[in-house]
Order: sequence, then structure tokens, then C-alpha cells
Amino acid sequence: MYETVLRLDPDAAPEGDYFDSGTLDRGRENRYFPGWYNDMTPWGYRNQLSHLQVAHDAALGARVLEWKRMHVRYLLNTDPFGADLRIRARLCTPVAECVEYHDIPDCTESRLGVVLRYEDHRHFYFCALEGLRRLVIYRRDDDEWQVLAAAALDIDPARYYELDVEALGDCISCICGGQRIWATDSRYARGRCGIRGNSLGKVAGVEVAMSPGQRRYNEILRANYQRELDAVRAEYPGLIEAKRLDLRAFGAEEVELLPLRDDRRPDLLLKRCDGEQVRVTAVDWDGEVLWERDDPLVDGSYAVFREGADGRRQLVVLRDDRFAIIDLATGRQVDEKPFPHPIKHQLRVLPAGLADRPGNARGRGRPGDMLLRYCDAPQFDDDAVRLMLLDEECGEIWSVDSESPGMGHTHAAQFFDVDGDGRDEVLASCRLLSPTGETLWRMEAIADIEGRPGARHIDFAVIGDFAGDQELDPTVFACAGGVYVVDGRSGRTRAHHCCGHTQGGKIGNFRPELPGLELAGRNRWGSMGIVPFVNGRGSLLGRMHPDPIGHPGGPVNWTGDGQELVFIGSYRGLGLYDGHGRKVVELPAAWCNEDNFKGARPNLAFADVVGDPREELIHSFGGVVTVYTQDRPPSDPGRIYAPRRRGILSLPHWA
Repeated sequence: MYETVLRLDPDAAPEGDYFDSGTLDRGRENRYFPGWYNDMTPWGYRNQLSHLQVAHDAALGARVLEWKRMHVRYLLNTDPFGADLRIRARLCTPVAECVEYHDIPDCTESRLGVVLRYEDHRHFYFCALEGLRRLVIYRRDDDEWQVLAAAALDIDPARYYELDVEALGDCISCICGGQRIWATDSRYARGRCGIRGNSLGKVAGVEVAMSPGQRRYNEILRANYQRELDAVRAEYPGLIEAKRLDLRAFGAEEVELLPLRDDRRPDLLLKRCDGEQVRVTAVDWDGEVLWERDDPLVDGSYAVFREGADGRRQLVVLRDDRFAIIDLATGRQVDEKPFPHPIKHQLRVLPAGLADRPGNARGRGRPGDMLLRYCDAPQFDDDAVRLMLLDEECGEIWSVDSESPGMGHTHAAQFFDVDGDGRDEVLASCRLLSPTGETLWRMEAIADIEGRPGARHIDFAVIGDFAGDQELDPTVFACAGGVYVVDGRSGRTRAHHCCGHTQGGKIGNFRPELPGLELAGRNRWGSMGIVPFVNGRGSLLGRMHPDPIGHPGGPVNWTGDGQELVFIGSYRGLGLYDGHGRKVVELPAAWCNEDNFKGARPNLAFADVVGDPREELIHSFGGVVTVYTQDRPPSDPGRIYAPRRRGILSLPHWA
């Protein structure tokens, strides 16, 4: 009764390397392996090698797909609705050991087999040949690998074995080498299928089959989902062109949005290079030149925007051992200040994160204190990083040394008035410091972070009123091998979700029907593209996995009704997503796809530049800037959501 719906036949393909990520031309893969994708990109950059090749196997007398080195790799189809099906795979596992892998810290044996009902890298069933010693069925749920069934099997490393896997309802069975194992489990109802390996392995062939009834059921699931999605999408505005600026006469190679005259509406910053000479031109949205200068505004990691004594916006940057103060209305440097003490070695500055604006640690009438994270050592060392508080004149008020597990990589330094006394405390990664620099608490989770493989440091920490509950706020989101939700008054852990190597994310009102704000997490290291949604109360609300490359952008205020959306800009995930993980606004596939992902493609950004406080999509390519706005008015023109933005943080506000 079974009919083949998909095959993987390496013997039909010429020898060579296949499935490198970000391949400009997938012509060979589409010809010889149609419907199959390498869904594991360790960093998600464009030119990752798959380490998979088609090569002749003399013992088999045919070409096979094999691992060139020990590495975790998936080859998957694209159908997320696969429920009941049968998969047969001919596999050879030549070694018992595996490479140590950060995403699976306890695994020491090779595992090669069939993946089914795959939701993302961390949620699937896996029928595998393990360590040359057994046949096993796993259920993976984040960090938990639950053995559902297993049987001893003496595996010959020179022999090919056929795994015959069948999924019917809650029952999964696997037959191999005369052994049959089965399990009953209802965690995952449907998903993609394919092959997974974490060591050296060889694949002679794969065949996916369904009965006619199973195919019809699969089609019904897909049709029902599409019908529900179409109904949801109809509630969201589409795109309509509002403005187009031809800036090619400026010879701009880069176009950046930057708030020069106020912090609500950005202007356009155009950059071109003539040899070593850099020319920067600021223009408004009518194409009128505001100013020009012959060096970049920001050419390092330190940039603090502030209001000058005359009320005009200023930018404070650090170059070598001098602070430059720039008037953003004119683009001119108006002052220069020395670094507070002599530089012994190279000064390495870390990103300011949410400290890109002044704070008020001293309790003055106007915020004027600045945070700086830097390292002055023979070579960069996390343990040698210091955090310095500076006054308006760039003089040192106090500084503190790094403490294990470090000062954090990105957004991990921030002002916030925790006790409401009018003076800001300072969140310094895992510590909360008093206005005078003393440690008030260290996160209770530090021992867990330092002992967790793949973490051992904090990538991201941000504090705010995220729970929407006076008894719980302020709340800290800390990302280190997952997401820790921490009490901002005591440092105690409220919740910890092992949802991948979460390195940060975006915070906004993605679920307006719930109190507080949500973190849309940014996963990497074996969990690329997985976006968990976590709220300030500590609940994991859900997750999405648009593709194995994209990271969350935004938040985007597209509707103006209080809901914000997540932007995914990668080639298979391009679009705007709601807090349930649904792509509710589609964007033209021509803007980012497999053909242009590796080459020149548009830059996409979001900002309020025309009309009401809703944000427009700004498309920049080849010196032409096109502004797309909503194709319909806001649902309530008398009350439009107008959030206040601070880097990755979006704070609720209504116009």
C-alpha cells in the first residue's frame, strides 16, 4: 500500500561536495537531491561547509553520501506536516565514537539514523544506530534525550544496515538487523523527516513512503493550516509603496538609518569610500542634504547618544584614547576629551548594549552618566574587562573589575532605577551594582551557568518591567545556554528554559493579550534559527523555527493596535511573524532567496518615517531607497500604538 514520495539516491549523483550552506547555485542539489536540505548551520553565516560528499564506496560498488569529518548534520525534507509514514534508509556507521558537541553535552557515542516528526533541531524522534552496540528510539525535547525503546545490536562498522522506520499515530517502530523495537508516544504529532548523524557515517539511500490515505491526511493537515493562516493574514495590513528616493548621485555604498535630530524619527546616513577616504552624507526623507563629513560617525564599538547643554543631540564616540563629541545636527566634532587614565596596551572596547544613552546614577536633574566596558591588556581577555562609569566630561566616577562569568558579550550593561529612589543602579551582566559601584547581588544562576556545557558565560542581560506585575518587576532576562528569568531585586532565578544556546533577542509586546513584554530569543550553536518566546513571569510561551539561519529582528509596530511583530530576514524565513510563530505578513521573495542570499541583496529596516506612528519598511538597494507603508489605515486612528525604543527593547506607549 505504500507509495514512495521522496528519495535520496547518492549513486545517481556525481562525486563531489554537496549541501554547503548559503550555496549561491543549488542547481546540483536540486537536480540530484531535490527536496533535501542541510538544516544544520553551526553559525548561520553564508559560507558554511557541510562536510558532506558523494564518493564511491568500493565495498558497496556504488556512490554514497558520506561525512568527511565528525560533525552533527541533518538532511531533511521541507514538509512540516508529515505525520504517518514509512522511511527506509541504508546506513553504515564506521566508528563508535563521536565529536564532542556543545548542543548535546552528554553524548559520547556515534548516532546515525532516521529523524521523524522533526519540529526543529531540539524537538524530534530519532531512530538510530548507536555506538556500534544498539538500536534505539529517542525523543528529544530541548536538552532531554529520552530513550523510548532500545535493543542490543552488534553493529559491524564495515557493513550497511537497513533501518525500516514506521510511524502510525502514537506508535513508532524500527526494524534493523533482525531486531524490532517500538514505542508509544504522543509528544510530536507531525513534522519533517530525514537523516541525522553526529560522527562519521555513510548513506547509501533513503526512501520516504506513504499510503494513499496517509498522503490525503497529510494534504488535509496542510490545507487546514493554510486556511487558518490565510484568515489570520487577512487581518494584517499589506505593503504599499509610499515614497522612493534615488540617492545614486551620492555614490552611496551603504545606507543607514540614524536618529540625528530627534530620537523618534531617523534620518538617512549615506557612506561611500574613495580609496581610504570615507565620505558620509546625512540626508532627510526629502533627499535634502543635512551635512557631510570625511570620516565615519562611528568606527568602533562605543557610541552614546545624549542631549547636549544646548538641547541638541550629541554622539559620544571613543577613538584610540580620545572621546570625540559630535553635534548630530551638523555632523561636526564640537569637543574632545582624553581617556581618564593612560593606556598600557591596546584599548579594546565592547559594545555598549542598552547603555547607549546616559543614565542617572548620581541623582542629578538630567541623565548624564555613561557606561563603558573595555579591556586594556596585552591581548583581549574576558577576565580583564572593566566596567567604568563616566560623567558628562568623560571623567571616571568609578570602575569595577570583571567577575566570573564575565561582563557579557553584547547587551549586558544597563542603567535602571531598581528601588525607585531616583538614582540608577547598574546591571553589569550577572551583577547588580549600586549607584556607587558596590555589588548588591549576583545572579543565583551563576553556578548553573558556569557548569553548563555550551554556556559558561552570559551573552545578554537586560532588566526592565517585563512581567507587567508590580510584585514581580523589575525582571531580568539573562541568556546563557538558554533563557534565565531573574528577579531584579534579589537576583534569584524565577525560571530557566534550556531552549538552545540563546545569545540574546528582542523584547517587545508580541503577545498583547498577556501582561508585560516577551523576549523573542536569538539562538545559535546547534540551535540556529530557533526563536523561543519567554515572558517576564518566566513562562515559555512557545517557539518558532522559520529556517536554520534567521534571527529575530524588530520589534516591528506594523498594526498600531498594540501588537508587535518579529522580522525574519533570511532566505527561507523572510517575513513578519506574530508571537505565536505564524508568518502573518509576507514579503516579496525576490528580496531574499537562495539565488541572492550569498550575493548582493536589499537592506531592510523598519522605522516610523511617514504619517502615523506605525512603522514603515525601508528597502535600500543600489542607491535607491523605497519606503513601504501599510495598505490600510490603523484600526483605531484615535489611539495608535507608538512604542519607545531602546536598542533591542521596545517599551509600551500610545500616541
